[in-house]
Amino acid sequence: MIAQPPLRPLLEVEVDGDWVLWRIAPRQGEAVHLPPDFYLHELLETPPGNIEAAAALMRTYGPLVDMDRNDLDFEAQSWLEDVPLDPDDGPWRVGHHRRDVEVHLSLAHEAIRTWLACQTEGGIEALVEAEVDEQQLEQFRLDNPDNVREVTLDDLREMMVASRLSALESVLNAALSKFSIGIGGLEKREATIYSASFLQLYNHMAERATVRHCANEPCRRPFVRQRGRAEFGQNRTEGVKYCSRECARAQAQRELRRRRRAAPISGSGTPV
Repeated sequence: MIAQPPLRPLLEVEVDGDWVLWRIAPRQGEAVHLPPDFYLHELLETPPGNIEAAAALMRTYGPLVDMDRNDLDFEAQSWLEDVPLDPDDGPWRVGHHRRDVEVHLSLAHEAIRTWLACQTEGGIEALVEAEVDEQQLEQFRLDNPDNVREVTLDDLREMMVASRLSALESVLNAALSKFSIGIGGLEKREATIYSASFLQLYNHMAERATVRHCANEPCRRPFVRQRGRAEFGQNRTEGVKYCSRECARAQAQRELRRRRRAAPISGSGTPV
């Protein structure tokens, strides 16, 4: 287990066209940590194309991703070769381009969904099933005309599973690269929301954490630790049905209303 690094909120982040920007010497808030299961809640629920939502995260927690894109593997970096690293509006502001946000969040979402699928028997196979059909198979054959033997749908399924697992490993390793061995504590590693989120995921992998789904009917989100019961790092993992105390209260109130509606009514108009 690796301790969660502190982050410093960027209080004056603003969206300007295709950029999320802040000053070179920004006004920062007090050090904070990502809440438990952040990668399963806030990160997974932030649409890749919504830079306003990304800016809101940064005002609360700090920089979203690495400025130099070293938190991406070589293939993902190549997707951004034509995207500038800095805005073209003078030397006083820096930021993340919309495409940076989209690529990072899209990769994170796919990696998280792959890991979640691996937590249930047959889950990863079910995840790739939507990507495997006769049309995809025909396209694969056209793209690979020199294959020695004919590829079947089952072969394509196996390849898609292997591809997803390989992508998960590559994305995770790149995101965690700043936490490799080196001089200085975690506070010196300039952690980002992206890297700290993947550190949460890595820690859950290392502890073989159990993923549950919230029993609050409108929620159903996946979670490992229940929020709202203790200070950071002490949240319950055993014997819990809800991702937060708020969800537990909401479901309890819902079930109470159901019991009251189902209860026989006395002559005075009150439940028996």
